[in-house]
Amino acid sequence: MRLERRAISEALGTILMHNVADEEGSRALKKGTRLTDEHLRQLAELGRTTVDVAVLEADDVHEDEAATALAEALCTDPITHSRSSGGRVNLRSQVDGLLEVDAERLLELNMIPGITLATRRPHTVVGPNQETDNVGTLKIIPFAVSRRELERALELARPRPGIVEVRPFQPGRRAAMLFVAEPAVHAKLRDEYLPATQSRLERLGARLVATEDVPQEEEAIAQAASRLAENADLLVIASQTSVMDEDDTALRGLRLAGAEGILSGAPVEPGNLLALAYLPGTPVICLPGCAKGLKRNVVDLVLPRLLLGDRLTRRDIAALGLGGFLTAAERAGQSG
Repeated sequence: MRLERRAISEALGTILMHNVADEEGSRALKKGTRLTDEHLRQLAELGRTTVDVAVLEADDVHEDEAATALAEALCTDPITHSRSSGGRVNLRSQVDGLLEVDAERLLELNMIPGITLATRRPHTVVGPNQETDNVGTLKIIPFAVSRRELERALELARPRPGIVEVRPFQPGRRAAMLFVAEPAVHAKLRDEYLPATQSRLERLGARLVATEDVPQEEEAIAQAASRLAENADLLVIASQTSVMDEDDTALRGLRLAGAEGILSGAPVEPGNLLALAYLPGTPVICLPGCAKGLKRNVVDLVLPRLLLGDRLTRRDIAALGLGGFLTAAERAGQSG
């Protein structure tokens, strides 16, 4: 692609580089317009004798054609794309699920001059029934890219799994909830944690099938946790006091029941006082106090992955620290 200043008489079929304004300052012609005879007459009427244009060469692929080809290569079954306009295509999820991003291939793609793909954060919940179905946006920066560079991008985009994937949620996953507190506090604890927890589960296609109240005693916690975990895909524990140490009563009770992979604490605010365990294959999440509300917190980062069967390790939780200081907009659920 060459950028030139041409006489109006020699600009037919070229691409307008800059917006052109009329005498009142309003836009008469938009940049990126492929100039026709009518456009040239309009420019002449505006008193223009020359115009800055982009001239495509034989090896060039127009921005919209390139964006469409690359979007089609990026899309997997759950992902669709919008029509290209100005070299931009948006990628959207047709199902409710969890976004996965191949960060290394995404970086390679964005290293190609003139080609950009911006995605949402990995493990973002997306879909038509979620806050957003947008997965990412693809933009060809210049008016055209060379066919060689486009082929490089297509080679990165075609392999499966894709650079962007959506793992659909599995409707019907069963969750149980255990309330650990002094007997006088049980009713209050349910009122505080149950509505928000049910809302989160339903949004992810899961349902609450059982609840139970127990005192803050190891044996009582162990017996109830074992019983509830037998018939659930996830166990949620809400305690009178959030877990602050791996030797906390709730975690001691889980150990007594045979829990593995126990960890407490997460580098996420809100939600530092998260705890996780597996009993033995059923994931157990001990809620921090911020889970009483629906503002975005650590539970929203972890719960979708647990319901999809991910076994989260200490390293997985530690990795949440990058971007784990959630902004006010994110806490309000406006990250989409």
